[in-house]
Amino acid sequence: MKKFFLTSVVYLLFCIARAETHSLEIYQDPQAQAYYQKKSGFFRLSSPDKIPENLKWVTDPQQPIFADPQAKRGGVLNYFINSTPPVLRRVGPNSNNSFRGIAYDGNDFSLVTLHPNSLKPIPCLAQSWAISEDGLTVYFKLNPRAKFTDGQPVSADDYLYTFYFYQSPWINAPWYNDFYTKEFAGITKYDDHTIAIHLPAKKPDPLNILGSISPTPRQFYKNFGPDYCKVYGERFQPTTGAYTIPDEDFVRGQRVTLRRIPQWWGDNERYTAHRYNVDAIEFKVIREMDKAHQIFLQGECDLFFMGTPKFWYGANSTEPYQAGFIQKARFFNDVPRPPFGLYINSLKPLLSDLNVRIGLQHATDFQRVIDTFYRGDFERLNQFSQGYGEFTNSSIKARKFSPALAKAAFARAGFTEVGSDGILRKPDGTRLSIRLTMDDSERRKFLPTLIESAKLCGLEYRPEVLEHTTMYRKVMEKNHELCFWAWGATGLQPELWQSHHGDNAVEKTVDGLIVPKRQTNNITGTNIPELSEVIDRFRASTDKSEMIQLSFKAQQLIHDDASFIPAFCVPSYRLAYWNWLKWPAHFDVRTSDDPLSTGLFWLEPTEKSRIQTLLKRPQWFQSQLFQRIRIPPTTHIYDQWRTE
Repeated sequence: MKKFFLTSVVYLLFCIARAETHSLEIYQDPQAQAYYQKKSGFFRLSSPDKIPENLKWVTDPQQPIFADPQAKRGGVLNYFINSTPPVLRRVGPNSNNSFRGIAYDGNDFSLVTLHPNSLKPIPCLAQSWAISEDGLTVYFKLNPRAKFTDGQPVSADDYLYTFYFYQSPWINAPWYNDFYTKEFAGITKYDDHTIAIHLPAKKPDPLNILGSISPTPRQFYKNFGPDYCKVYGERFQPTTGAYTIPDEDFVRGQRVTLRRIPQWWGDNERYTAHRYNVDAIEFKVIREMDKAHQIFLQGECDLFFMGTPKFWYGANSTEPYQAGFIQKARFFNDVPRPPFGLYINSLKPLLSDLNVRIGLQHATDFQRVIDTFYRGDFERLNQFSQGYGEFTNSSIKARKFSPALAKAAFARAGFTEVGSDGILRKPDGTRLSIRLTMDDSERRKFLPTLIESAKLCGLEYRPEVLEHTTMYRKVMEKNHELCFWAWGATGLQPELWQSHHGDNAVEKTVDGLIVPKRQTNNITGTNIPELSEVIDRFRASTDKSEMIQLSFKAQQLIHDDASFIPAFCVPSYRLAYWNWLKWPAHFDVRTSDDPLSTGLFWLEPTEKSRIQTLLKRPQWFQSQLFQRIRIPPTTHIYDQWRTE
């Protein structure tokens, strides 16, 4: 009987192993295979013996660890978002929303990345890499332990599929189509864990370009086709990160929850161990910031970003802060600055006039917004591409508020008369009135300042405040006149093709009409042939000094076109958090603008239980014992990476 029992157990384990193996079988898309054959010059199949022998392979350069080995695993981080993202799919119409950074950009890995402090390359999904002598190819050996969040192992075929996927017209994403077609000369598979990616021309830093590619889970896209945008609209694409979003955790209008993979492959890797420590991050939908702040003070949210002064300074008088249960932190980072400002839709008739746009620049008083609404904590942004080091043209300065200069520019546009309401008009009666669109975040409260300042210049700003998702859709459909906006800013160099190239501005209809090209990031309608040519030359350049010159020229052309009114830049982020949320001694890393994406924090359940028990006894705060043992309120300043 004992022998039979052991035999049965072995057989059962064998069956389980077979079942698991079967469940992890990789799907091969026949349409992708046909595409590879059709473009065999781009998609190349080879063998390990064809890898050049003279390559100098680089493995882990042993850069410093930046996570805290004392971090604890477990618990649920409670946070909030202002609205449900319009879609959950990774690319395509309406996908480039603010939640994408949480779901994908901060929750996926590339082949190689830069160490967030030293900016030296470190391994991610590639264990080692080598650059060819001519600098046109980088070879990568994949980490065989890497898996997608659905359990599927990462292999070379997932990188071939990346290029197939992003070159496909089905994704309805022009930037990706252009980038994955023009910026690469091809990809070679040598075996399941060895690939090479090729450049069409030599670049100053080929590893930074080619190492940035992420794999695409082809088993997830069994139904990939012309209806991709609809079929995958509310489905989370598996990543190589620590978190997934199950279908039941995407509840429109209520919450979105990221759940940790139980045995994530990165737990034992040098640069990802002791990170992404919580079991789940739950984002409740809370539309009003004031309400979210109150929920935070009640302990139902674990942290609260305090970019707005009224929260940052207002927290000082609250009981939890005075009791030392809540801490505040300001972390200065060193990153490209997101271009916060007003984006002028130059395709609208009135706004197509350069003189009108220059007048708007001088009639918009963002310095007053900084000095009053933000209490001088922010700084004036000078141009669209700020914070890229030697690639930023620091000679460009934002135009200053000046009623005299504004009125002079408006007069050149024909607005020479003043109406009884103080608003300029043309002799034919056309009023200088423009709709200014903004989302319903806390920023809407500085709208009156802009409106009042504009009126001093004879300009009427008609405010339009929309729910965030509604505004996003309106702007991406190019139905706005003027909107307050900001794109994310990443990388080592400005990326201007998507935001300022003419290819993304207009298109022809079947009737031959020229109309705005919708669902692109060129929301100013910028269509300047000279600028498009400079952007193309920048992308094709192989010489760093030439690239810097071209970058400067492109930035000057954007400034001269006056379709973007720089608002402010934020040299740091500020947040408050309950004491049960813990951080490393250095708090965060140099290149972080959001500690949730770096995943260095963890929860202390014992401390949380203690504080929550005391919160249920408000009379305790008045006791003499509390006065003796209370923790002084603390505001931590981390300025080790301060640049401004």
